This record gives sequence, structure tokens and C-alpha cells, in this order.
Amino acid sequence: MKVHNRPGEGPTVLALHGLSSTAAVWGDLERRLAGRHLVAPHLPGRGPSRAVPALDGLDGLADVVLETADRSLWAAAGETVVVGHSMGAFLAPIAVRRMVDAGFRVRGVVLLDGGPRPAPSALTHPLVVRTLFTGIALTQFWKLSFRAGDDAVDCLSRPDRLRLLNDLDMPVHLIAAASGARPSSPEFLSDQAISAGLAELARMTTERVDTTHEGLLKHPAVAAAVRRMS
Repeated sequence: MKVHNRPGEGPTVLALHGLSSTAAVWGDLERRLAGRHLVAPHLPGRGPSRAVPALDGLDGLADVVLETADRSLWAAAGETVVVGHSMGAFLAPIAVRRMVDAGFRVRGVVLLDGGPRPAPSALTHPLVVRTLFTGIALTQFWKLSFRAGDDAVDCLSRPDRLRLLNDLDMPVHLIAAASGARPSSPEFLSDQAISAGLAELARMTTERVDTTHEGLLKHPAVAAAVRRMS
């Protein structure tokens, strides 16, 4: 698997991108955290890792994230802040649980528009989700494999994994966007969805910022949250 690994001081920032993107989306955060060690894998099925095999769904991706941690983080004493956007935020609790169990010291987790499951609707039905994201994979075949459908169902149609962090002593901060794909679109995570997430992980702190789902990747609140945990 291809990994962007910028040398720097720790704690390491381990950044997990969204479903149809690659590690390239973390360029703004990397600039804001100049001098910090940043590790951003191109997750299997995406971009330069499009043909990299992994088991289906988020559990399969978490296996690969742990392998990345084994290769990239021990030199930084394993001390890490994990940041995930969209699919990466749903993946983060699974990956963090495995990393802690493997002996890594995770200082904190920053979730960007993900983690709590979106409020159920017709658009989150597994058949609808799989069909939509399989279609997206067809239109973006050069950078996205057909595993996108399974990964999307795991994010949007199955219970969230926030409970995996319940017994771990680290801050978890959710930053939710006020809009969806466009400024006029409804938010991806409603207040109802966030409340349901807090029922799973009561210590999670939250904030909502005035930007879009993708705009979160360039919002200064992200770097600020990472610095607070470092």
C-alpha cells in the first residue's frame, strides 16, 4: 500500500481519508501542521493503492492501517493522534482500538463528519448505498475500485463503532460540517445522528463549523483540534 510519510516531530498525525479520495486531501492540514510527522495512507481500493488487496469493509481497511502503523510509527515511539474524514472517521475507532491493543499510544482522535452513523433514511438503505457507490466506482474507475460499495454500506448502513473507544483514556472530538456536498445541501450528520453517537460515546466532544463536507479538510478547526491533543 502506498503511504505518504512526511518526517517531522511527534506525536505522529495518522490521517485517514474518505471513501472516494486519497491521501492527497490532507495537503492543507499538512501545511498547517508544518514540522509535524504526518502519515497518510492511500487506503486500499483508492488512487495509487487501487489494486491493493484487503478484506471487505472497514475491518479489512483497519487491518491495513495497523500494518501501516507497524511500519511507520514505531520510530516515533508509537505516540499518535488519529484524524479521519468521512469514511476515515468511521474507520478510525476500529483502527484505534487495534492500535491500542497492539501497544501504540494514541493521544486523541479527531473525527470529521463521520463516526456517528447518519440518521436512517431511504438514502442509507444498504441496496441504495451499494448501488450508488458502485456507480461512482464505474465513473471513477481510474482511482476507485468496486470495493467502494461494500465500504459505503459499512459506513452508512451498519451500527457505528464508537463504543470501541469507551474504555480508552483519550479525548475524542467530532467536527461536523453545517452543509453537505454544497453550501445549500443538508448536513451529512444531523443533530439527531450526533446525539445517537453521544449515546455510544458520552465523553466525545463536538462542534459544528460553517463549511461543507469536503470543506472540513481545509478548515482551521481541524489543525487546532490536533494541536490540543498533542
